[in-house]
Amino acid sequence: MDIKFHDALENANNYSKIRYAATPKISLNELIFKKNNTDKLTFTHSGGTALFSAGDKLRREENVILVPSYHCPAALEPFIALGFECLLYRVNKDLAPNIDHIDQLIAQHKVSHLLIINYFGVISHISDIAQHLSNTNIKIIHDCAHSLFELLSYAKQPTYADATICSINKILPSIDGGIVTFKQHATPVLQKVSLIRELKALSYLLGATRVINGLRSLITKPKHSSLTAQQPSSALRYLAVGNLENQCFRHTICILQHSNLQQIASKRRKNYQYLCEQLTDATAGTILQQTLKEGDVPYVLPFLLHNDNDFSYLRRQGIQCLRWEEVAKSDCAVSQDYRFRLLQLPCHHQLNKRQLDDIVAKIQELP
Repeated sequence: MDIKFHDALENANNYSKIRYAATPKISLNELIFKKNNTDKLTFTHSGGTALFSAGDKLRREENVILVPSYHCPAALEPFIALGFECLLYRVNKDLAPNIDHIDQLIAQHKVSHLLIINYFGVISHISDIAQHLSNTNIKIIHDCAHSLFELLSYAKQPTYADATICSINKILPSIDGGIVTFKQHATPVLQKVSLIRELKALSYLLGATRVINGLRSLITKPKHSSLTAQQPSSALRYLAVGNLENQCFRHTICILQHSNLQQIASKRRKNYQYLCEQLTDATAGTILQQTLKEGDVPYVLPFLLHNDNDFSYLRRQGIQCLRWEEVAKSDCAVSQDYRFRLLQLPCHHQLNKRQLDDIVAKIQELP
């Protein structure tokens, strides 16, 4: 199946300065002396390169992967780059996998892999999928890009998936960072970036300089790699092809090792629950996931607008609400609708009650 992504609906540069960002900034108050154990983790440059490592390690002679129709392109590009045939399975309105459609695709194709996404750190159906596929030879890859804490829990107990990945910088204040873990396969050996690049990135993170020539070029600097992508890099919007064999920065690992993870998780859960309470009766839309299960640590709050034009209004108010506008074209009505209407509202641990109340007020102003 030839994957064709939609173009973005909006240009972020058209909006005013961000008042409430989707992700936190570096804060020394969140660091602790005690070191979090990361011995069983393999660090990658990003969540995308972690998915590439997962696909590369689990690759077979024939590779046909089922991927959810609602996604960020960054979740599919690694498999496109590896030469996998990607088949889109439908999702339901609650973003649960459409099991009937998955079964239909399995009956029609020689499916070798399945990708399942933990949406926003709060919507996960990995156990259902694992049970459903338990009598097959299909390899499961769990995309926990939004759920650092779920991946960390897997380092302590068995996981349902054959490979699990996450993005560190979705939750913690880092420039880069991904993690990949495997149920059985040996972890890949990745190389450290040069100290010069390390120091430049650290100075940027700490605000010591704002004149580094192109942070993106720093992170995605082309480099020879034996893990060759089979698709031309020009066709890939997000995958850092030059960093397929690189670890993330050393200071990214240090941030993870010395962050007060318990405090961060608790605050994120409280912020999410507070927003849910305040927006329960909002006329502008509905919260897609009202409750948190034990262990859920949200990345953002999914809010389904009645009128997709309200997205632009909220962005003009300085709220960095996100949406996956570039999903692949498919016959999934839910995915094609949600690229317009499903917002990702900030709820990270650095937002205080006054800031959350301001976000709520802007949403309540909508008709």
